[in-house]
Amino acid sequence: MNVIFDIGNVLLKYQPREYLRSLSFDEHHIDVYAKIIFGSNLWLDLDRGITNEQEVVAKLTTTYPEHTAGIRQVFAHWYSMLTPIEDSISLLSELEEKGHGLYALSNFHREAFHYVRSKYSWFDLFDGMVISYEINAIKPEPEIYQALIDRYNIDPKRSVFIDDVPANLVGAKTFGFHTIKFASSEQVTEELACLLS
Repeated sequence: MNVIFDIGNVLLKYQPREYLRSLSFDEHHIDVYAKIIFGSNLWLDLDRGITNEQEVVAKLTTTYPEHTAGIRQVFAHWYSMLTPIEDSISLLSELEEKGHGLYALSNFHREAFHYVRSKYSWFDLFDGMVISYEINAIKPEPEIYQALIDRYNIDPKRSVFIDDVPANLVGAKTFGFHTIKFASSEQVTEELACLLS
């Protein structure tokens, strides 16, 4: 059986509001930056690989000049929130030891992915990865699932996809993948055990 993992909030923590709070912004500015940065179409364009962070900072500071300093502060350190969910990493290692095919399918920016890929050796456990910026398509668009299937000759019916976003699971189901919605590493471990047995 192939086990396919999303990365953000499955293997790596991704909590923008917590990150903004760590920068000592008040609640008003947390709301503002959560919306204009992390909730923006420009953020999705980064995932899609059609722009880069320098260009996005330039566009945002032009659009919101009153927030120039804050926008630059947010972008300066945001990779710091991408820390491993340790129980999920342990699960990844266990599955690798048992001989399951391991794959990553994730929406991720080019610069941020290069950072985490070089920082964490457990990425070497994957037999293959399709990251959104590489193919200019993001989940739940059909192209990204098809890219995984085609690149690694994957049979969806013999594969399970784990993601924390319901829409991404719906997208996977249309190809015939088994799916598990990530709520916790423990819950995923239990559901996987049932499926793999």
